[in-house]
Amino acid sequence: PRQPQQSAREMGYAGVCENSIDAVASRDHVAEFLFVASMLGINISRLAEEFCLWSSRQFRWVALDDAYATGSSIMPQKKNPDIAELARGKAGRLIGNLTGLLSTLKSLPLSYNRDLSEDKNGVLDSVDTLLLVLPAMAGMVATMTVNVEELRRQAPLGFTLATEVADWLAVRGVPFKEAHEITGALVQACEKHDLELWEASPALLAEIDGRLTPEVRDSLTLEAAIAARSGWGGTAPEQVRAQIARLKTALAAQRQWAAQYDGFRL
Repeated sequence: PRQPQQSAREMGYAGVCENSIDAVASRDHVAEFLFVASMLGINISRLAEEFCLWSSRQFRWVALDDAYATGSSIMPQKKNPDIAELARGKAGRLIGNLTGLLSTLKSLPLSYNRDLSEDKNGVLDSVDTLLLVLPAMAGMVATMTVNVEELRRQAPLGFTLATEVADWLAVRGVPFKEAHEITGALVQACEKHDLELWEASPALLAEIDGRLTPEVRDSLTLEAAIAARSGWGGTAPEQVRAQIARLKTALAAQRQWAAQYDGFRL
């Protein structure tokens, strides 16, 4: 007679089920797939929300290609981030499929129950949803343009470089709690005089604290602030390049696995 192990190998399974009751009753694998799909949908939704903000008139960090946006029905000057908004909305559908299955599984007795036939709808819908969302998001990202100059202009606004002052003091032996207070006083003074941090005169720096020498202004540039975060996972250019290299390696391994995967062999 045909052994279950042989059937499992021919169909591409890692092994056979250990218990016949569990084999027909369990839908853990389905719930796990729907969770992964939901988590992917949530991450896509978060990214989509960023693009809705970044492409807005208030931010103007990126411009979406016309193929992935439409004009407003009432405001001719407005470009709507349709793909991002629709992708963001699909996350609710993916979460709903997971919640629906978990609600069906709740309190079901062993072993098989006809209620379990409900597992197919959520899985197929989630697959269809991701097959729709993923290419659309990939196309939107690939065709967008980044407004580098606007990003550079906005990046230091709102005293975003204030932490550099505190770090500069701390490196020179000032306890960070004290450095934090000194930085706060400098920010208040700059707001009062309508100045950016790097515009503070030597006299104003000395008035705040004698340890704030003019050399602190050398660290108050975007390039210096980014380069200072050179630890593992930081934003320094060399760290970002290393992160990208590791990501490319991981993607290459996944592509190789996908290329070699045969699926179920009947």
